[in-house]
Amino acid sequence: MAHDIIKPSFTRSDTRGVLTEILNGGHWESILNGDMKPGAVMGNHYHNDTVVFFYLTSGAVTVKTIDVQTGERDTFQLGANEGVMLYTGESHAIHFDEQSGFIMLKSKLYDPQNPDTFAYPVD
Repeated sequence: MAHDIIKPSFTRSDTRGVLTEILNGGHWESILNGDMKPGAVMGNHYHNDTVVFFYLTSGAVTVKTIDVQTGERDTFQLGANEGVMLYTGESHAIHFDEQSGFIMLKSKLYDPQNPDTFAYPVD
């Protein structure tokens, strides 16, 4: 279950500034952004219906995943301007190695009545 690290497909830089296209395609109901401290961990859960795109705008993280059906594991690092798709049935833990900013897109809006978040420790 090797993950593809997604890098921007297009960057335009001119006198006005910089524009970066970080993802092409997909249907997203929720867009989040955040800033996490070194040592923080997000995740240790999986989703049955929600696909997540996690994109690091600054900093560095180590991502660990496990397929909850097969037990197959993957571990990889992301740096600034890199992202990854986290698919259904794949528990994930994102370890923040340094102060990091991120954007996260979710294919389904979070519903507290039906959270689609199932605890499953990766470590």
